Amino acid sequence: MAGIGISAQSSTLVINNHSAYDAAGRFMTTGSASPGSTQPYMYALPNAPYSTYTIPAGGHTKYDKFDNTGGSNPIPIPGWYYIDPLNSANTASYPYNHPIITAVTAVDEWMGFAFVLTDSTGYSYDSFEVGDPALSGGFLHASQSGPNTGSSADWFTISTPAGTITYFQIF
Repeated sequence: MAGIGISAQSSTLVINNHSAYDAAGRFMTTGSASPGSTQPYMYALPNAPYSTYTIPAGGHTKYDKFDNTGGSNPIPIPGWYYIDPLNSANTASYPYNHPIITAVTAVDEWMGFAFVLTDSTGYSYDSFEVGDPALSGGFLHASQSGPNTGSSADWFTISTPAGTITYFQIF
């Protein structure tokens, strides 16, 4: 794994939830090679006080790398459930700053978010699956609209002179 750490994931992720609803679900990464590869992939662990990874209503954050998602981040990811198709002994939950998470930074990309919009009581309104369709056949949409809330969710990537930035936005 030491050799993996010499390069870096190719994009920063910026999240903006402009809606009045919490977005709760499974936030995922995957190997940057073609879908179905044997590269590791991960799911974000729940962020307190929620029982799933949740972007609160009006929440905004930015993740530069997988191994700096916790700590004082406005929407922390305290850890990752890491799946290693080639070595099941590595498959486990790890804190965000664990060396195995640092190592996977070189080969994984932000993949997508399968979530529901909920109100403050936990009632679910709309469900979405948005992400990068090139990284997973499960994410057929980079943009979706919710029939009950009128909300929309968008996942897109732009290139800048400073590097690639992936955006996830809810309106």
